[in-house]
Amino acid sequence: MSAPVLRLDSVAWKVGWTKTIISDIDLAFRAGQLSALIGPSGCGKTTVLKCLLTLLRPSTGKASWDGSDLWPQRRQWRARVGYVPQDDVVHTALTVRQALTYAARLRLDAGTEAAAIDKRVESIARLLGLDERLKLRIARLSGGQRKRVNIGVELVADPDILVLDEPASGLDPATEGDLVHLLKGLAAAGRLVVMTTHSMEYLDECHKVVLLMKGRVVFSGSAPEMLAHFSAPHPAEVFRVLRTADADDWASRWRGSPLSARAAA
Repeated sequence: MSAPVLRLDSVAWKVGWTKTIISDIDLAFRAGQLSALIGPSGCGKTTVLKCLLTLLRPSTGKASWDGSDLWPQRRQWRARVGYVPQDDVVHTALTVRQALTYAARLRLDAGTEAAAIDKRVESIARLLGLDERLKLRIARLSGGQRKRVNIGVELVADPDILVLDEPASGLDPATEGDLVHLLKGLAAAGRLVVMTTHSMEYLDECHKVVLLMKGRVVFSGSAPEMLAHFSAPHPAEVFRVLRTADADDWASRWRGSPLSARAAA
């Protein structure tokens, strides 16, 4: 049985009648995979995430999960998705245990017993490498550890899909690498994990890399395939290559590529 697929088909989102933020977005993300959305600032990464989360309704096209249109069932969908924004959402005066426990009480069934909540909190802490930090106040944690707490707040509800906006922002390269390996492990356990990132450091750890330019998809595939497509020696060089043509040209080249049909399947 194939893994469920989260799709965007012919999605566009506009502000008013004139300003188009994203257009002609055809993407497919599979459960069990870690995917990264990259591109210059203002290229539409966060807008794509919000369409996946049903926080925005596409002006045209649709988002679907395993073939089912998400917008009519958006409330049920949001309950299945964990969303980690770029900025921390946890109160720094709380301990790690308190933050995870409060999240569990809010997100688990009302009748869940305290012992079951404690067991869930400790399980998530072990998974995230925070089991020895449970008694520490969040204010005393490193940036990478705080990001793990934010992820843990979502994982207590055991979501099928985990969406993260710039999770590596402000992290040093080593800590970023640890975080990406963690996310890859969460995907390997069967979740669908999608993140936006400005970092090019660990794209080879991702199953799929989606490159956006001015609201258009100009590539979707593995990091090595991206380098070959743009004839670039390393990921950072791709952004320099992008400057040699406009977004419409790159989007047209992508749609004419043999990789394009496979990437949207």
